[in-house]
Amino acid sequence: MLRRLLTATIFSVATSVVTAMGQAQAADNDLPTFGDSTSGIISLEQERALGQQFLRSIRAQAPTLDDPILQDYLEHLIYKLASNSQLKDRRIDLILIENPTLNAFAAPGGIIGVHHGLFYYGQTEHEMSAILAHEIAHLSQRHFARKLAEGKKNSAINIAGFIGAIILAATAGGDAALAAFTGAQGYSQNEFLKYSREREAEADRVGIDTLAQSGMDPRAMAYMFERLQRASRYSDGDRIPEFLRTHPVTKNRVADSYNQAGNYPKEIYGASLDYQIMRARARALTSNNVPDDITRFRAQLTQGSNEQRIANMYGLSLLLTRELKFDEARVYINRLREQYPLNIAFRIAEAETYEEAQQPDIALELLEEALALSPGNYPLSVNYAEAFLAARKPHAALDVLVPFSVDRPNDEYIWYLLAEAYGLANNIPGVHEARAEYFVLNGAFDLAIKQLGYALPLVRHNFQKSARIQQRLEDIWAMKGS
Repeated sequence: MLRRLLTATIFSVATSVVTAMGQAQAADNDLPTFGDSTSGIISLEQERALGQQFLRSIRAQAPTLDDPILQDYLEHLIYKLASNSQLKDRRIDLILIENPTLNAFAAPGGIIGVHHGLFYYGQTEHEMSAILAHEIAHLSQRHFARKLAEGKKNSAINIAGFIGAIILAATAGGDAALAAFTGAQGYSQNEFLKYSREREAEADRVGIDTLAQSGMDPRAMAYMFERLQRASRYSDGDRIPEFLRTHPVTKNRVADSYNQAGNYPKEIYGASLDYQIMRARARALTSNNVPDDITRFRAQLTQGSNEQRIANMYGLSLLLTRELKFDEARVYINRLREQYPLNIAFRIAEAETYEEAQQPDIALELLEEALALSPGNYPLSVNYAEAFLAARKPHAALDVLVPFSVDRPNDEYIWYLLAEAYGLANNIPGVHEARAEYFVLNGAFDLAIKQLGYALPLVRHNFQKSARIQQRLEDIWAMKGS
């Protein structure tokens, strides 16, 4: 209930947030200082600041998929690729958007967005990695900054337009008010998202090298492009995957990808069980027709590779849990656990059957056992905190969540859970502070200031807490004015 309330409140002010961005940009003559005349590139820190501004805006308007397991998997995969790329500033923020369309994007300052639909199209971890490596290459080659520099020379750039364009893509088919907001500038914004053929080719080339350096199949770029070509061949203009609108795939582009990959030795790459599990999880979590998807997963239990069969069994167990068929779900989970006793996703799935069955104490025992083997693991810890909340043990949940709020300050789901935990613990100032941080991450600065205004009189006799809240208010006012 709190999440729906917070999201609805944020969305109600989202359009004004982005509009204000555009007004501020138009009014601000102090555009970022560019580098030397040869590079014409803004600084990494300026890109970082712009990226954080964009991230707050897209959180406010795009439906995010707050799932620690999928988030953790993608973060580790992106880190692996970034570590073997030409990217200098490796501070990367991932946003996972609940949207079944094929799309991924990179925004200045290390922002990478992924639609969960990318799991549907990428048949292997290598193909998923190809798209991610391509986007990382846009960041490492600083294509946005270079386009911004050219735009300044031509007086044709609009940063608010760039932000609005990606938000439009991320919320395609969404709220009519958002569509109306973007409609007037839609064409120019979409064009702004497109890079030149030369820069797309450069991102392909650099991305393929990143794949090879990361131990991934460099031919996966060509495989994925071929798959996208086939997917779009029979699509009408309105159904072309969003990724292809800004990354057009031609026969020459596919051929060039194959040619470049030919420079690397051809190897046989094993299938990734983890990736197939994530594909099944993304489908199960976002299913809009659980009975039909249960039937589909059942039919595929004996089809495909061993990894695919295991993943289908996992997806089936998740959907059965959603249907409150806990005993049947555990039958499949027990089979999975017998084969893979240390698999974290399977252990969490088992714990969730008990949590959903209102037996949180059993879930806590299962998660404690797993955390003893994987201390500090992010998905395990978040599910552990959720089980504590279900067991009405908010102080124990806070013990788990507070350290993560320090280690992962940009994780909006952590702040959402913290607000809930503080509420159950009857710590009202804590509720307001956690909500304020949640609103900050969504660019709703006025709402954040209001929350801290509620908290301040409640801690007036505590100097340290008062000083902390006062300082945070100053920080937020500064962000609002920037």
